[in-house]
Amino acid sequence: MAAEIFGTQKARVITIVLSVVGLVLSYISLDQHVVYSHGFAAGPSFCHLNAHINCEAVNTSEWSVLFGLPIASYGLFLYSVLLIASLAASRAGRTLSLRTWSAIALLISFVASSLSIVLFGISEFIIGALCLMCIGTYLVNFLIVGVVWRSGWRGRLVEGLATGVQEGVRLLGVALGLATAPESIRPWRLRGVALLVLLSGVASAIMPEVLYQSYAAEEMVEGDPVEEWERSPLTTFVLDTGKGAFGDYALGDPGAPIQIVEFADYECPACKRMHDLMKELLDRYQGKYHFVFKNYPLDRSCNPEMQHDLHEFACDAAVYSRCAGEQGKFWEANTILFLRDADKGELKRESLVNDGSKELGLDDVAIRECMESGRYREVILRDIRAGSAAGLQGTPSVWVNGKLVTQPGLEEFSRIFDAILRERGVSAP
Repeated sequence: MAAEIFGTQKARVITIVLSVVGLVLSYISLDQHVVYSHGFAAGPSFCHLNAHINCEAVNTSEWSVLFGLPIASYGLFLYSVLLIASLAASRAGRTLSLRTWSAIALLISFVASSLSIVLFGISEFIIGALCLMCIGTYLVNFLIVGVVWRSGWRGRLVEGLATGVQEGVRLLGVALGLATAPESIRPWRLRGVALLVLLSGVASAIMPEVLYQSYAAEEMVEGDPVEEWERSPLTTFVLDTGKGAFGDYALGDPGAPIQIVEFADYECPACKRMHDLMKELLDRYQGKYHFVFKNYPLDRSCNPEMQHDLHEFACDAAVYSRCAGEQGKFWEANTILFLRDADKGELKRESLVNDGSKELGLDDVAIRECMESGRYREVILRDIRAGSAAGLQGTPSVWVNGKLVTQPGLEEFSRIFDAILRERGVSAP
């Protein structure tokens, strides 16, 4: 018995270490998901070794999100629970006995290991790429299962899993005051553990938004937005708004004092927000702007600047907007493309040709022929080259009067626009 307790105690310490490793790996995966899904970076990450070992491809795929949360968030929660339970367990058993802990840890890590096998299969055979961080968490899961199983449940896996379910339900009842605690357990301590588990769940759920806001704040350069904009180097864009579907699509007066050039990706969440922001600005500054929209899909299938897969439907969406332009519906298509949900497959070619065309009242046969013809490939490449030459670092990127706006918020744009109008002697709205 003493040997078994010693073995379980040792397994608890090892599980604490492995849980910390799992937390770190999950956080890195979540960070990559936020950075690359929201267009905060377009270049390859440190764990993008080749086309097959490609963390960004995995962490930004449609399989990287479950019930609206990144898979990595679930990893954060799982390892937090294991860590909290492992720290709470002791020989005295005043919060958790070692036997109870080992049963619960076995159950959690076994379920996590089973899911790891499923996720590995999805990565290898559906996504076609593997993530080093993900593989690291899979190994952590298997190691925890092995350590806990050998320490107290060797040869009795089913019994251990069943005990884990029973003990988990019993402890939940005690924590909620619905069941009587054994004499060794101090209920108030158990309720403290339950509260920590609850808080870790909340933290794991909101962490993607916290990271997003953090990166968005980093992109906002401190200081006066007008001064920052004025210090930006001047970039000259060669625009051609007279070639119909093969030219640049523009709104407003070409001679207006405010000249806007935006590069965007229809699958980029930040670009969707910029679309709404820009619509509000254009409504406010009617008659005072000339707005040009350019495609910069973060999709390797048409963008030679991309070294990895990121937004797999972005090129098709860009082509679709041009094909809709042949039927006089570019701006209508521009709007619905930003409204469609890539995670639900709404930007897939078939969905665009069928559902999108029906929504816009387009000839779907002509749309299909246009998208299959490839006649707009060079036009989109022209936009990509222009963005790259201007030093584009991510999407959306907006230049006003040839200068990059480094603080792209509603208030910041308004102050820049008003400064331009004052300089031209034009009254601001």
